[in-house]
Amino acid sequence: MNDNLMRTIPFCILTLLTSVSFAQNINQSAVDTMTKDVAIAVFGKISQEKGQLKAQTIYTQLLSCSDGCDPQNIIRTVGSWDQVGAKMQELSELKNTATFIAMSPEDANVAIRKQLATFYSRYKADNNYGKPLNSAVQAQILAKIDQMLPPAVAPEPSPAVSESSTVSEAVPGNDIDPASFQISKLEREVKEREDKQLWMMIISGLVGLLVGAGAIYLLLYRAAQAELQALLDENNRLRNSLESFRRANSGNNVNSVRVDYRQKADAYDAIVKELDTDKPLVVIRQLKQQGSSVLPKSTPVARAPESFVEPVATPDPVQMQEPAPFVQTPSPIPAPARPRSEVFYFPPPDPNGQFDMAQKSSSLSPESAYRFSVSAEASDRESPSVASFRFEAEPGRVARFLTYRNYMIEPACESENSYTTTHTRITMRRDGTAMLENGVWRVKTKALIRYE
Repeated sequence: MNDNLMRTIPFCILTLLTSVSFAQNINQSAVDTMTKDVAIAVFGKISQEKGQLKAQTIYTQLLSCSDGCDPQNIIRTVGSWDQVGAKMQELSELKNTATFIAMSPEDANVAIRKQLATFYSRYKADNNYGKPLNSAVQAQILAKIDQMLPPAVAPEPSPAVSESSTVSEAVPGNDIDPASFQISKLEREVKEREDKQLWMMIISGLVGLLVGAGAIYLLLYRAAQAELQALLDENNRLRNSLESFRRANSGNNVNSVRVDYRQKADAYDAIVKELDTDKPLVVIRQLKQQGSSVLPKSTPVARAPESFVEPVATPDPVQMQEPAPFVQTPSPIPAPARPRSEVFYFPPPDPNGQFDMAQKSSSLSPESAYRFSVSAEASDRESPSVASFRFEAEPGRVARFLTYRNYMIEPACESENSYTTTHTRITMRRDGTAMLENGVWRVKTKALIRYE
């Protein structure tokens, strides 16, 4: 009896090991079958897209391999779809756990259903898994699993039939109300929409600020360009005026001018010597007045040493006696008219301090900048060749003169203080003097001004 018992024990142990190994192989094969069917559904959708040649190759090989083949090896061999292979590795991870291997076929069937439901709920939002693994596809996969592993006596409702039940089974131990889950989802969507609107407002504000800053920069740039162009035009005008003045004076020969003045001086000295007087102008005026008036009939006046003899009448022709010279008392000389003061205006002089006689005016004009005054007390011998001048311009034109003070003020004036942009007007401290040389007024002494 003991011998029979000893023979029976090894047989029972071998039978038990064989059954356990069979269970392990069936459970793992069922997981591989589920993984392969999921991969076929996923790559069946991807292979329909244009240009997915490797996806089509994987799909063809998955269809031709047996139920127990490993789809991860096919994906790795073909390549380019390692992300899908990682998802398949996650789905088939169940077969590598010792608990699953030791399960009975009925419990293994339940565990596979939960694994598929969890995978679907996790990647449902992904088009590569959500659309291919719809309820009908999941029902076909689970039906094939039921053929390999008998279901439990009282199986739980299939998670693939209802999406709400799939979600509830995805997290074991947590009973989530579908209505609460839907409300939470709506709240997340509303919050995401509000965040998106907030970011859009921020981005719109930044874009508006950038556009506004660009517009302001463009306006300032155009204003600066216009002011610069005005300065260049004014500079060109002043340079052209200076060049024209130089060209006009380039023909004057200094030696010829000196010879002309020397001839005039010699003629004046000859007139003074001929008239034997130091005031030739007075004598010339007297001679002009005598020539214009009618001379009265003169009476003969006997000279002092001679006696007057009355001629004797004879039949011979009477000879006319030569009249004796007479002296006429000069008429009183009228007093010369009193000269009057002369006032006139000039625009700014050139850099050499010369004023353009062509722009001389008797009244203040928009281009006038200096007021000239010739004194009325000059004697007759002194020609009005000296004048005093001062800065005088229209109030609306002072700002322009200050802007171009280097060309319009400094050639004729010197200032007590330095100019700054806060100064808006000019006050006189001392008048300047100018000399009339060769028919042109030239600055002799600059006027003294102050910027205020």
